[in-house]
Formats: sequence, C-alpha cells, structure tokens
Amino acid sequence: MNLKESITLGFKQLLSNKGRTFLTMLGMFIGVGAVIMILALGAGFKEYTKKFYSNIGLGAFQVSCKDQSPHLRLTPEDFEVIKSMPEIESFVGAIWESGTVYNRKGETRRVSLFGSEPEYTSTVEKLKLLSGRLYTEKDKEIAARVVVISDLHAKLIMGQTNYKNVLGKTVEVKIDEQTETFEIIGVYKSDMPSNTPQQFQENALGEYPMYTAITTMDIITKAGGNVSLAYGSIKMEYDQKEISSQVRLLLNRRHQQKDSYNVNTVADFIDFANNMLNMITLFISAVAGISLLVGGVGIMNIMLVTVKERTREIGVRKALGASNKVILRQFLIEALILTIIAGTIGMLLGYIGSVVVGGMYNIQAKLTIGMIAFSVGTSTAIGLLFGVYPAYQAARLDPVESLRYE
Repeated sequence: MNLKESITLGFKQLLSNKGRTFLTMLGMFIGVGAVIMILALGAGFKEYTKKFYSNIGLGAFQVSCKDQSPHLRLTPEDFEVIKSMPEIESFVGAIWESGTVYNRKGETRRVSLFGSEPEYTSTVEKLKLLSGRLYTEKDKEIAARVVVISDLHAKLIMGQTNYKNVLGKTVEVKIDEQTETFEIIGVYKSDMPSNTPQQFQENALGEYPMYTAITTMDIITKAGGNVSLAYGSIKMEYDQKEISSQVRLLLNRRHQQKDSYNVNTVADFIDFANNMLNMITLFISAVAGISLLVGGVGIMNIMLVTVKERTREIGVRKALGASNKVILRQFLIEALILTIIAGTIGMLLGYIGSVVVGGMYNIQAKLTIGMIAFSVGTSTAIGLLFGVYPAYQAARLDPVESLRYE
C-alpha cells in the first residue's frame, strides 16, 4: 500500500464515525483556536498601539508630579528652562479636571476637561476636526470659555450627529460643585467605532476630554499659573530615554527633590502595553496548552480504541503481506490527519473569533505566517507524539492472534 492509498484509507476511517471524530478533535479546536485568537488580537493591538502613538508623535513624552504638593508643581520658569534645551521640540503645561454634565434626558454623565496651550493640538496630540475650529492664542489670552468636544459628546450629550449644529451652543460642566458654561467651537473625531454599543460609549465619555485653553482651566481650578502635568516632544534625532532622564533630573534639581517626577515617553507606553500583552498571551497559551494536552490524550485514547476495533482487519492485512512498517505508517497517518484537520479548523475559528472581538474595539486582527506555522506545527507534533504509541501497538499485533480476535 503506497502513501496515497494510506491517506485515502485514513480519511475513510475518520469519516466512518463522524461523531466520534468531531469529539476527538474538540480539544484541539479549543486549544489551537484560543492561542490563534489571542495572537491575532495581539498582533492587531500592537499595530493599533503603534498607529495611535504615531498620531501623537513617537517623540512625545509626559511629565507628572508624583503627588499634588504645591511646591512640586511646574512653574513658568521650569517651562522656559526645558524649552531652551536644544533636544526639546515643544513643552507645554496642561490641566486635567473631571466634571459632570447633563444630557438631553437630564441624566448626569462624567466628562473630563483638558486645558493646554494651543500648540498642544498641533505638536503633541493632533486632533482631527470634524467641524468648527480649535482654540487659539487669542482664546488663551482672554481665557475664553470655549471648548472643542468629541463626536461622542455631540451625539450622547447634545443629541446631534450633524456636528455643525452644535457649534455656537453652550454646555454646562459641573466641577467641584461649581457650574461652568462653555461655548462649543469645534468637534473632533474620537477613535470609538460607530458600531460600539451605546452603553460602552457613554462609559468611555471621560476618556475623550473637552479641550480648552490652559488659562481658562487655570482660572477655574485656581492653579495660579503652576501645573502638575505637562506634555512635550523630543526631536527625533535624539534618544528619548536619555533626554527624558535629563528632564527628570533637571526638575528634581530645580525643585530640590530626589525623585518626585514621572517622565514617561511614548516608547515607555508602547513597551508597557506590549509587555502586558505578552504576559496575557503567555497565560492564555499556557491554559490552551493544557487543552491541547488533554486533546492529545483523547486522540491517543481513541486511536487505541480504533486499534482494538480493527484488530481483525490488521490480522488480514498482515496475512496478505503487510509489514509492521506499513501498519505503523497507516495509523500514524490517521492520527496526523485527525490533528492537522483539527488544528486547521481551530486556527480558522480562532481567527474568526479575533475578527469579531477586534471589530468591537476597532482593532484589526492579523493572521501571520508564524501563526499558520504554529497551527500546522503544533498539530503535527501532537499527532506524532500521541499517535505513535497506538500505531506501535497496532504494528506489533500477532497476525494469527489478530485473525482469531472477535
């Protein structure tokens, strides 16, 4: 019997008992599918993270005080000194405050206000305007009560999807028991997918701030010109980690502190996100590995049962001249067909699952050559590992005893 005939016979044997074959493959479906799903989502998330931070700028960094003590806040002199560094492209202060608003139904929703220099939206975080304009230097000079809101605010609070209709309207934000009224001058695009459930969008409202001038927020919060949060941009030809360390040391020295400031670069955020993702991938892979192990044991068990059921058939084939090598090969091929098909289906199910889940969060899942190689390689390895013992048992059967078997 040649290889082609062995493969054909293997398929016939598996199809002869479809229910048992499906149940045998189930562990492989789950194991391979889970790993492929997390890997495809992980690859998509890494691309999403890289794209997200590329919009902010790969040279961007954030400075924050480790506590809110007034003597730690950054002063106008701090900004002048850091801006004078030849490696720094821009450096601006920011004030972030949370508050509440009423939507059209009279329900309260938590929002956030972000005040900064006008250059923030052009050099650090580039907002994509859907309508209207951004705040300007003139707005800053007069501390104008104007805001740029997101499309989520326009839809969920103002009840408008035609964003031009919200321009010139006012929104009242309650901050620390004080109500502040702002005129809406622009609407920017959030990265929230349009098909996201409304409840999820409402919960995420605070993640997309209403932008206004820093002088406006300074008056509202009574900051006195000093801030505990700042954003900057390092010129691309310089090392981010080295320059961020210099900024940290400079601030500690100016404020006579040892370690009172956090300076985080975009590279730090990307590394943190990737490390978290790698840990999650490792954990899920370990759990999936247990499923694959259980699936492999199940395959070995079924193959041993198959050997018992086909003992007489093996005896007939040996009586007709089939060698132990041919019998061994036949059962190994059947085990490999079982695992490779299961691994392939598991890979497809995992990828489909990743596309569905990724679509809910605006993440495009990616299926790579490495993932395909993992599915095929793992399936082949399990087929060989757990199929060799039943195949060996079949090959060593005595032909005379096999023919007597009932």
